[in-house]
Amino acid sequence: FLVFLARTFICLFWLDLSVPFIMLGVGLVYGLLFRLCYIFKFDLLRLAAVFALSYIHILGFDWLNFGVLVVPGFFECSLKGVICLFLIAYFYYERYISRYYKIAIILVLFALGAQYEDKAYESLNLDYKLIQTDISQDQKFLANNIQKNSDDLIAEIKKAILEKKELVILPESAFAFDLERDFDGRYYMILQELSYQISIVTGAFSSKENEIFNSTYVFEKGRDTILNKHYLVPFGEEIPFFKDFFKDYVVNLGEFAKGKPLNTYELNGIKITNAICYEATKEVLFKEKNIIIALSNNAWFDDFVEPALQKRLIEFYASKYGVALYHATNGNFTGVITPKQSLIKKYYSSAKEWILKFIA
Repeated sequence: FLVFLARTFICLFWLDLSVPFIMLGVGLVYGLLFRLCYIFKFDLLRLAAVFALSYIHILGFDWLNFGVLVVPGFFECSLKGVICLFLIAYFYYERYISRYYKIAIILVLFALGAQYEDKAYESLNLDYKLIQTDISQDQKFLANNIQKNSDDLIAEIKKAILEKKELVILPESAFAFDLERDFDGRYYMILQELSYQISIVTGAFSSKENEIFNSTYVFEKGRDTILNKHYLVPFGEEIPFFKDFFKDYVVNLGEFAKGKPLNTYELNGIKITNAICYEATKEVLFKEKNIIIALSNNAWFDDFVEPALQKRLIEFYASKYGVALYHATNGNFTGVITPKQSLIKKYYSSAKEWILKFIA
């Protein structure tokens, strides 16, 4: 256990040092790409080039997604909605078309890109409870705090049992250690025992053949399923290139190993797709059309835009594919994310109801 903690501290120390350089590097690369877009002579070509940047995923990082712009408002969460929004922006600032043509074009684009219907989605058929914790990252992995935090989580699960809940969902790495091996497996056995009274989904670490995984544990009726994270954060959870150089000359991070690309399990007869933090923003998971239960540790970036951007990306994909996502976090934005409602349909229904009341 002490070896595991030491290894974790090295990872955290390295990440704290590397975050500014990673942000600067990513910013410089995208700055250069935007500068290349400006080389095009015509505004429409520049706009098309900027739009195309969302398909360039450096190190697999795909968070430059203009779909987040259509999550609020009237537009459909789809490629069509994003394209219509871009074209409206272009024609609004176009200088060589008369005002009346502009208005007509913008109205046509608005009509084409607007969302008119609500998407159906499947919901959990269990009485559930999402647990949100608020443990700062610099305190989460301290040896003195781990046992106290774990005891607090056990108390939350017991509280959910008293509330007659059928399922409790805890955040990513809620138990910040190897659940099966550390503390002589005591918390693992407690969760197994409690799972006879309530189904439990929680984040923790697991290990196998000298490999460490960022995992989700699903406990039900004394049985457990372990699902390991596949999509790892570059330089946060894995070194994407020059691994030997970093290990030999910088620091041996002991990066996480990868699980399967798609992890699913069943709860009360419903198929669930598992997602851990960064994975919750991967479009491929939403294409499966299953309910998603996502666990995140957003304490890394509580003072930054990351939790809000993560939520917007989830909302976009949830709306695009008609998927409900149940999200338990350490930090901001615990809750259920479902496909957005059509504002046109909503306001039409409200106006119709008001007119009928007025006539009556």
